[in-house]
Amino acid sequence: MNKFLIVILFSAWSISLRAQVAEKLQQLGMENIQTVTEENGNTTIAFEDNVYRGTYRGIGKAIEAAMEGMHRGNLQMVVLNHNIPQICITLTEKEITEYKEKRITIGEVYRQMGISYDTDEAMEVLKKTHRTLNSSFGKVDIVIYPEVKLENSGFDQLYTYYVNLAPAVEMPLWKGAELTAQVIFPIATNLNGQYKKIRPGVMTLSQEFYWGKTFTGRLVAGNFTNNRMGVQAEMKWRASNGRVELGAVAGGTIQSIITNNEGWYLSRKKRMNAAVKASVYEPRFNLQFDVQASRYLYGDYGLRGDCTRHFGEYAIGVYGMYVDGELNGGFHFAIPLPGKKWAKNRGVRVRQADYFAMEYSMTTWGKYADRNMGKTYKTRPDENRSNRFFQPDYIRYFLIKESN
Repeated sequence: MNKFLIVILFSAWSISLRAQVAEKLQQLGMENIQTVTEENGNTTIAFEDNVYRGTYRGIGKAIEAAMEGMHRGNLQMVVLNHNIPQICITLTEKEITEYKEKRITIGEVYRQMGISYDTDEAMEVLKKTHRTLNSSFGKVDIVIYPEVKLENSGFDQLYTYYVNLAPAVEMPLWKGAELTAQVIFPIATNLNGQYKKIRPGVMTLSQEFYWGKTFTGRLVAGNFTNNRMGVQAEMKWRASNGRVELGAVAGGTIQSIITNNEGWYLSRKKRMNAAVKASVYEPRFNLQFDVQASRYLYGDYGLRGDCTRHFGEYAIGVYGMYVDGELNGGFHFAIPLPGKKWAKNRGVRVRQADYFAMEYSMTTWGKYADRNMGKTYKTRPDENRSNRFFQPDYIRYFLIKESN
């Protein structure tokens, strides 16, 4: 009888502890919360941040909140994106206790915590829970994206340009899946044809995968940027510390364009593109080096190298390309737009994009332009070098910097 009573009391205490940690995260607005507390008091929790702009800010808030809800034991936290694990953060009971007793600062917690892409052990523990708090399923975001393009591609005028507003409906479906439906509204342009028409933007159904051991993948089908429609598959391997990444991508698309005579025109000619990629992150100066060998949309082959510097949520970089004997280069950037936090209630949320991103190409005329060299497309309206950037060294560095 006494043993039975002890089991009941321990179960009640364990449930209470789980509830406190999960409740703290739920109060922040975190979604897809899963938690398990084991007999030794160790707690494993997973959550998704759809409230704070960027990656590190919401993670910092979640770490502080979870430690406040802890009573004893170690803590490991899995950060999700579309319910797919991205990184794992580990804190010992000693670090948590010293922080709660004000013997160390939050900055020292960030320095001492473990952070990596290796989420396998934590996800194995989380299989014990079958309850998800504050699910993102069925919640809809209407995100207003600004689009700006500036290009010197001829001798008859100095620049061609367009300025658009491109709202997109973004809705998570099942685990790893997302539906995106975007419409482009032209604001100002000196181009003709479709650029003066209301037209479809990125309209896709995507599915992300997590295979463990730091392997991830993504399959997407629908309407992409640069007037392409089709399918694309991507696979990526990441070292546990996030400093080296290897990946490959392949796609098959047709032309998708709005015309004066035929309306929405879809070509029959399929074009294949593919690339192999490598990325290295240098944590001392927060530099990201990317190199890729590609077969582009119109059958040309080339190499591209990028160097990007991360200044918190700002990302500024330069690139160079060598494509079928032709050289090209330019710069790109992603800058945060106003609004560090967005309330997310049940139902529908309307907000602006988190970032404004742009890429400028130095060579857009002559043989390079006539043969459509180096052409590719994007499958997300928010594709840039700041968004969804879960690199462990980057997150730790800027958490410490903000805490100071």
